[in-house]
This record gives sequence, C-alpha cells and structure tokens, in this order.
Amino acid sequence: GDYPEWLAPEFERAFGARAAEEGAALARRAPVDLRVNTLKADRDKVLKALRRFEAEPTPHSPVGVRIQHRPGPGRSPHVEAEPGHGKGWYEVQDEGSQTATLLSGAKPRQQVIDLCAGAGGKTLALAALMENTGQLYAYDSDRMRLRPIFERLKRAGVRNVQVLPAGDRGALEKLDGRMDLVLID
Repeated sequence: GDYPEWLAPEFERAFGARAAEEGAALARRAPVDLRVNTLKADRDKVLKALRRFEAEPTPHSPVGVRIQHRPGPGRSPHVEAEPGHGKGWYEVQDEGSQTATLLSGAKPRQQVIDLCAGAGGKTLALAALMENTGQLYAYDSDRMRLRPIFERLKRAGVRNVQVLPAGDRGALEKLDGRMDLVLID
C-alpha cells in the first residue's frame, strides 16, 4: 500500500478492501490539471495545443484538461511555458477546484466575492462563468498570496474583477449585503 504500518487501521477504516490500492495511488505523482479559460478558448483548442503531452479531457469538469504523469523519474511538462498559457487559454487548476467553482452557481451580471482569493484561480474561473459581466470582487487577508492575481487577470482577459486591498476589512464592510454569491474556501 506504500503507507506506514501505523496508518493501516485508518486506511482500512476509510477504504476497506481497497486500502492498499488507495495507498499506492496516493504515492504516485498526480496528473497536471488545467482549466480552460472560456473567455479566450474552448477545450478542443487547448487539447489540440497540448496534444504532444497526450492531454485529455478531465472526467468531471467540462472545462478541464488533464496531462497524466508519464512513468519513470521524468518531470511533468512545464505547461506554463507553453504559448497557450501565455495567451491566456488555460490556467493550472486541479479538477476539484474547478468543480467547486462550477457548483457555486455564479452567473452573468451577478455581484460575487471570492473572499479567500489567494492567487486568483477560482476568481478567474468565476469571471469566466460570469462571462466577464457583473461585478466580481477578489479579497484575501494576505497581500503576498494575493499579489499574483494582477498578472493572471491581465493574461486571462478578465475585466469584471475589483481586487480589494489585502487585509482591509473596511473595504469588505462597504460591500455588506450587496452580494449574490460569496465564495469562501
């Protein structure tokens, strides 16, 4: 199972007869998941651009692309160095985060806040769901986590986001009661 013996009872409780299989899976390198930026591209365009990496659709997210790790000691492809990334066609984002954003119910012309925006991955996904309309606020208490959002918004072609000053609770209080959706993760 490739997990320490002291974890065996917990793995067996959680996974039953599949404990060894699940443990071995957790020890393997994860695939690289990408979220297609539907403001600039569609999944077929991204799949074609990344075909040399044997990119495939993700099983659950309709805007996801997955690149499996190849066997052996090699590294995963540096997809952020590819032209499609520079053009804003996709962002690196795991399928779980994509699914959470899709399930949020964000729609065009809404007022939405991503309260723990970090570097902006879910903010970008929300902007695409909102079709660059309405108003989307990005906030994080940590300015260092928030800093990368500015370049990412520009590359993605996002125009409906207001980045609130990190840690400024007064800016949040001004928004009180005006949101259609609050995303907190």
